[in-house]
Amino acid sequence: MKYYKFWVKESVKIQVGEFAQFVTVLSGSNQSKDDARREATKRSRYVEQKIKGEAPEDDYEAPIKEHVDEVVDDANIITICRYGARILNTCQYTVLDLDDYPVDFLDMFRSLRKLPKKERIVAKFLQRLSKYPELGTDFRIYETTKGVRVIGKKYIEPSGKGYAALMRKLRVDWLYIVLSQKQNCYRARVTPKPFRMKFKTIKIKSPLDCETQAYLDWAQEYAAVSARYSVVKLIQSVGSDFSTEPVIRLHDSLCNESRSSTLA
Repeated sequence: MKYYKFWVKESVKIQVGEFAQFVTVLSGSNQSKDDARREATKRSRYVEQKIKGEAPEDDYEAPIKEHVDEVVDDANIITICRYGARILNTCQYTVLDLDDYPVDFLDMFRSLRKLPKKERIVAKFLQRLSKYPELGTDFRIYETTKGVRVIGKKYIEPSGKGYAALMRKLRVDWLYIVLSQKQNCYRARVTPKPFRMKFKTIKIKSPLDCETQAYLDWAQEYAAVSARYSVVKLIQSVGSDFSTEPVIRLHDSLCNESRSSTLA
């Protein structure tokens, strides 16, 4: 998981054949804004090499291009997404948001089909635990607005072999699979989507937008309204209880899990 605490957007000159042209580079650093500017210059030189076909091949892990609201520890950070919600990014736990479930032919003959959809999602996930032992044995299963969130204590490396195939079998959204692989971490939204609270929306196009007064004013109002809603409600725990682990406690607290509030 790669992230940056300081961001700059710089217009830098690159050479394209016989011509010079300016390009805009968004660059980050964990040291300072000045260091981020130096990184922007380095990035422009890399772009030049890429155009010439001279850039060295490397294993690229995409940085999380979001404002870092809080660094919890080396494996967990809180960022602000494009519509202003807070996101837990983790490379300590496996997080699966399931809005659907894999269907078997025999399901039509089982009592499963009589259950509400969210209960079916949980039932099908539990059925598959013995089939896919690589998922581990310890889980916390939550209700979300549209489906179910599963947090597994065992961390499954998104960049690992067979990851995408396993996630597809569990009916994890393909965009989530791609993003997890690209950033080599999992994401869990921990504050409500503004539109679900009928709260005014905001568009965040880059981490720098979170440094503006307009965003800070919006965020203050958003936090006050969000306190009346929950993001998840715990359905059940499976295996050993890890609810007291610091990051799980933080997740549940930020999600207002203990409140009997409307999900958003």
